[in-house]
Amino acid sequence: MLFGEEIENSEKSRRSINLVPSYTLQSGIGISDNPLYAPFIQQEAVYWENSLEGFFLFESTPEFFTYLYLYGEGKNFEELPEQKSTSIYLGQVEHAYTPSESDQTYGVRFRHIYYDQGFDYSELGFPYSFSVQSNKSEFISYFTKKFSEELTATFEILLAEEDFKVITDDNKVSGLSLILKSTPGLLNWTFQAEYLQKRYEERIRRNWDSTLIAGGKLENDKLNFSIIAEKESDMLPWKNSKAKLIWSQLQDNGGSYYDYDKFSLSFKQDLIVSSYNIEFMIGGAFTKYDQRLIENIERFELKSLSNGLSITREISDNLETYIRWSREEDISNSRDYEYSSNFWSLGVIWEI
Repeated sequence: MLFGEEIENSEKSRRSINLVPSYTLQSGIGISDNPLYAPFIQQEAVYWENSLEGFFLFESTPEFFTYLYLYGEGKNFEELPEQKSTSIYLGQVEHAYTPSESDQTYGVRFRHIYYDQGFDYSELGFPYSFSVQSNKSEFISYFTKKFSEELTATFEILLAEEDFKVITDDNKVSGLSLILKSTPGLLNWTFQAEYLQKRYEERIRRNWDSTLIAGGKLENDKLNFSIIAEKESDMLPWKNSKAKLIWSQLQDNGGSYYDYDKFSLSFKQDLIVSSYNIEFMIGGAFTKYDQRLIENIERFELKSLSNGLSITREISDNLETYIRWSREEDISNSRDYEYSSNFWSLGVIWEI
């Protein structure tokens, strides 16, 4: 009886769940020359930004991996009369099971995102400005196979639903993806192929000339192929280099008004200079629509550019200061879809 009780207590101890939390809080002030991404009338504004990140790891047996991730960020603009804030909140929980001495993992992931962003489309027939608010829920089940220490493959099934509060873009998404990941050390890479089906509840189909098609709601199919190459360096000041290439193709069930091909390329570099950690990012995308025409009977084209620079400096073990700059710009052969927006900010980061 004594030995039996000791064994039972040992098994209960081994099955006990420990919670390992971590938190990151950021707060700062900044200024933007076009926070509403307006194509014509731009209004600059000072803002106060805050973000809170929480990661909670649940430790139990080695076969199980469970965590909860929470993130929220927002900006308050006192100088904007109608759109005083923007925000995004994300919650994600994941649970995975890897049988003992197995090279296979089975997992599920649930994610919910709330998004609130103000836009100024006064020259496009809309009110002067309005907020796009949405709630998006995603459920992902996946299976991972480990072929070797350097190569793994993951197959995912996605189901998602998005609800908008202002615009009539409510939709449901289903999709499949295959992810191959190789980590030889010299140059790590990840390849992903993804197929998505989106079904709108209210959006009406359009012809290539933007005229509406009676009967039926808009549906589209999208293909994404991406490859990410990443390299870690032990030679200062270089730290981590990352490049990402994406090709996307979308086709609708109407008159090809939304059909497009899109190529995007981005590069990110981390540097360590003295006591400063520097992160630089540059990216660009080119989108060409198959049939959609603009006023001068040209096919609609859109070029997107993005840049970012972040410099952080450690003050103590759990306190850092930061200064950041980011820029987004769209260039098009239709003036209604051109804009540029810069954000500059400085603040502090606490890690707990």
